[in-house]
Amino acid sequence: MTAKSQLINRRNFLNKFTSVVGGSAVIAVAPFVQAAPIVVPEKQQTVELKEKKGYQRTQHVDTYYQLADF
Repeated sequence: MTAKSQLINRRNFLNKFTSVVGGSAVIAVAPFVQAAPIVVPEKQQTVELKEKKGYQRTQHVDTYYQLADF
């Protein structure tokens, strides 16, 4: 074997070894990890969304149109 092939074999071994060790560690730790509980805020009084939905022509939109030369 040449020095280059030995180097490639060593790299392949290290890649496989770290994959196996890392995967084993994840599998071993996974049952002990718990997600934080989700805090659901109480429903707040909603503002009429019908007025806020859809296209709104504002000064910002008008400025964009003027600068874009439509």
